Formats: sequence, structure tokens, C-alpha cells
Amino acid sequence: MAEKRENWGSKLGLILAMAGNAVGLGNFWRYPYQAAKNGGGAFMVPYFAALILMGIPLMFVEWNLGRYGGKYGHGSLGPMVYLQAREGVNPKAAAILGGLAGAIALGVTVLVNSYYNHIIGWTLGYAVQSMTGGYMDASISTGEFFVNYIQSPGMVFTFWLAALVILGLAVSGFMYSV
Repeated sequence: MAEKRENWGSKLGLILAMAGNAVGLGNFWRYPYQAAKNGGGAFMVPYFAALILMGIPLMFVEWNLGRYGGKYGHGSLGPMVYLQAREGVNPKAAAILGGLAGAIALGVTVLVNSYYNHIIGWTLGYAVQSMTGGYMDASISTGEFFVNYIQSPGMVFTFWLAALVILGLAVSGFMYSV
């Protein structure tokens, strides 16, 4: 019996999810600084040019790769690359390309998740410091507070670990079943 795969509820939901994935934290965190540093509104021209020339075509490539692999019941990058590569090269080379693509995808995912997890841990730490009043000392500048915060391994590790546990529970579905 074939396993039923989940589908997107609507095309709009898929497009919004892909846009949210592509935009990322950098556009919200770094973009205003970069826009002001590089000429304000004039910075929008190369930004939108890059979006149109690179972002949209790459979204279509990813979309088509997912459709091609999904047609054969695969949902991860390695098998999808293998399926496409076997049409042009011998099966052994296709398997190597598929394995390499899967390994790169896993490595990138681990690196990106570690970066985001640190940011979430910092945010959680700042929220706790704000609620307890630790961030309200007027004699310490924001820069000094940040330096003191990241140089305190116990503080950083505590909030990093808390963020990791909360995200792990959320991803595993534990928080939704309670």
C-alpha cells in the first residue's frame, strides 16, 4: 500500500512559505542597516535586480526539483539529484552526485540551524534580562551589556540550551500533543 504524502493546502500557502524561507532573518535584521549605509532608496535597485535575476529563477529550480522528486515519492535532495543525474550520466556517478548533494544539504542545514539557534538563544536571554530588570541599568551602554552577556558562558549556554530544547520539542510535536 502506497503511503499518502502530505500536500500544500493552497498555492498561495506554498508561495508564502517559499518566500518566507527565501527572505530569511538577514533581510529583517541586516537589510535596514545595509540600505542606510549604501545609499538608502538607491540600494533598492540592485536588491530588486538580484531578486528578479537570481531569487525567482532559483525558486523555480527548487520548485521543479521538488516536483520531479515528489513524482517518484522522494522528499529529500539527495534522491532527487540522483533521479535527475541518472538520465545524463552512468548510475554510479549519479549515486555519487546524489550522495554529495544530500551531504551538502545536510551540512548547510546544520550550519544554518546552529546560527539561528544562537540568535534565538540571545533573543531569549535578552527577553529574560528585560523582564527581570537586568537590561535596565542606565549606567551600562547597550554595547557593554552585549559584550558582558556573550562573555558570560553560563548565561549564553543556558539560553542557547533552553532555545534548543524548546525548538526540539516544537519540531517533535510534543508541544502540540500536550
